[in-house]
Amino acid sequence: MIGEAKATNLVIDIDWAAMSALEQKTFFDENGFLVISGAIGTDELGKILSDIQSSGLTGLTEDIWAAPSIGPLIENPRLLSVLQNILGNAVLFFKGAYVETPPKRIAGATARPKVFHVDYGVGEQIGDFRNSCASWINVGHYLTDMTPELAPFWVVPGSNRDYSLVPGSDMAHLADKARMVLAKAGDALLIHCMTVHAGGDNDSDETRHAVFLSYRPIWARPVGRVRGWPKKFIESAPPERKKLLVGLNRGISYHRSRARIFLSRVRKSVDARLSK
Repeated sequence: MIGEAKATNLVIDIDWAAMSALEQKTFFDENGFLVISGAIGTDELGKILSDIQSSGLTGLTEDIWAAPSIGPLIENPRLLSVLQNILGNAVLFFKGAYVETPPKRIAGATARPKVFHVDYGVGEQIGDFRNSCASWINVGHYLTDMTPELAPFWVVPGSNRDYSLVPGSDMAHLADKARMVLAKAGDALLIHCMTVHAGGDNDSDETRHAVFLSYRPIWARPVGRVRGWPKKFIESAPPERKKLLVGLNRGISYHRSRARIFLSRVRKSVDARLSK
């Protein structure tokens, strides 16, 4: 049902392909996530997996551009139209990573979420401010079918609108509100930076492959300067991609009440850590 995530046996079951543009935006705004079915075609999917293997990508890495078929994902027209529908036409691409989730076989294990968290302001080294943008979306391009055993994605629908949550804090108390999203190979899953989520353990016999690409509206400048894309990377990009790469330090970092809420959360998190 549009606007509210419905689940049966913890698995969210929605006909994503049937959503109109307005329904996609409404669902994302209210729930903090969205799936774009078949964002990657079958032939393209096979090429990406082949390039990942031949390029030797493993584990978690941002060194992904040696796999030439990953670059075009940045300006994927189907994805970009949805991002612009949600964030506005002025969108920037600021980060990409490959994530490999190998099997973790445990006798009698059932699917369970890992650590619940939000992506805003966390997971980066000191001095790396990329995740500090007041509003941004992480897009998971899944190259393997998810199942309850094969690293399912867990999300707390509507948590993007819970302004009491503090980035970096313990969010385990939200586990009973989490639901599974079982994306298929070729699907793209959009997750807002303030939506509580977790990756599931891989209790299957298959490795899960995914590419994560991060976008922000142009106004949402990070709180500190970030390194721009290399000149060679920009110059070699096609026009549609180039527009998404230039000007990562443009925008405003204090965007009225919305940004005040985000910055307040960060201050609370820092104060809590200093008081320990």
